[in-house]
Amino acid sequence: MDVTKEQINAAIDLLATMVVADIAEEEHRDASDVLPDFLLSHTGKMLYNEKNKLWWDGPAMLEDMYRKESVA
Repeated sequence: MDVTKEQINAAIDLLATMVVADIAEEEHRDASDVLPDFLLSHTGKMLYNEKNKLWWDGPAMLEDMYRKESVA
């Protein structure tokens, strides 16, 4: 079975949603405030470049990448 571009995009959107929700909960922030920060981050940009295949890894790894980037 071939994976369509639409399925990949849906997986990427779901991962971004999961990461943002986790960060918002842990930091006691509203997800609508976290979302733009994540999307503008290097990690967020890399996630949405499907050639990087970060969508294969899962939300925990992406959250860790984002947190390390935010500390730097």
